[in-house]
Amino acid sequence: MDNQSLDELLGHSVDEEALKRLSDAVRECRGERSQRDFAADIGVAQTTVLGWEAARNAPSLDNLEKIARLRGELIESFIAYLYGRDPGESLDLLSQVKATSKEKKAEILRIIADDLLE
Repeated sequence: MDNQSLDELLGHSVDEEALKRLSDAVRECRGERSQRDFAADIGVAQTTVLGWEAARNAPSLDNLEKIARLRGELIESFIAYLYGRDPGESLDLLSQVKATSKEKKAEILRIIADDLLE
């Protein structure tokens, strides 16, 4: 992922419904944490989270991926959700892992092990 915005990726501005779904998703991910604490966890300014929750702007792809991970989703599924599509249309994580090479699976296991040991 890079710092490219969702607008740039799609080649058009993000529609109001997608921004509303994003707003709801961010609020859900934030839970009881303050916007400031949530922003620090993601690595953005509190005003950025405020903009997402107010449905005024969309995150960069890097930040969109962070939000998707907090939701336990792949970014592709999260984007499908934002646009009102069935996230099931994207391959689920288990299907993707099954279709992955042994080398990639080993890399995934290393990442999981490192994460669990933190």
